[in-house]
Amino acid sequence: MTTTPQKKKHVVARDFDPKRWAHIVFALGGFAAAWVLSNLVEDGWAIAWSYWPQMGRPVTLTANSIGIGIALIGTIFAWRRERWFIFVCEVAVEVAQVTWPTRVETRAATVVVVVITLICSALLSGMDFFWSGVTDWLYGI
Repeated sequence: MTTTPQKKKHVVARDFDPKRWAHIVFALGGFAAAWVLSNLVEDGWAIAWSYWPQMGRPVTLTANSIGIGIALIGTIFAWRRERWFIFVCEVAVEVAQVTWPTRVETRAATVVVVVITLICSALLSGMDFFWSGVTDWLYGI
């Protein structure tokens, strides 16, 4: 019985390319802006319609088209600004250099935050209970 030798997978080491991340940031920012502006246009149209009924009720498709169009123009405008693009690339390089905490460190920090929050909540509720009793006593005089 003969076996064929296994082919080694050729792994390509990818260098960190901040421009790729900058393109992703601008694309995601455009999608977020489209969502926000679509809702803003529709809500603004509804408010305007409540004051001027002759405008007609808000049409979702039209409001979404206006919001997406404004977002698209704004995204292309921002994307083509060389200074903004360089800034986003520099931010991506800085974020790549961050040393992220391990799972154990994150868990320990979370426990500390929860314990401190519980202690502060207990102290504040104790002070609230005390001052509530004092003010009830003062108003009762």
